[in-house]
Amino acid sequence: MRRVIFVLTSMVIMFLSGCEKYIFEKPDMPTDVSFSADIQPIFDNSCVSCHSGGIDPDLRPDNSYDALIDGGYVDTDDPESSVLYETLRGTHDTRATEEEKLYILGWITEGALNN
Repeated sequence: MRRVIFVLTSMVIMFLSGCEKYIFEKPDMPTDVSFSADIQPIFDNSCVSCHSGGIDPDLRPDNSYDALIDGGYVDTDDPESSVLYETLRGTHDTRATEEEKLYILGWITEGALNN
């Protein structure tokens, strides 16, 4: 019985010692993000083909900022919980690159200014 316990204990120790902890570093979030220079071009390239007035939010250049803010798509108190950001991380994941998603998160984090 001792031999079985010893063998099992040894196997568990060998198994656990082979585990590695992986740490994935999140890239730095951009700062000084401009809505007109950084965010709207993402919408123009990836979103306006569907969100051009028929599907909310309307992301055309003249309407996008108001549609996002007034429509409740942006939460500056909890940027990662913003509907816009959650949608890009979920159902629209392939519509934007990881860098573009970070720019959008950075813009929201900085207060979602119309700049």
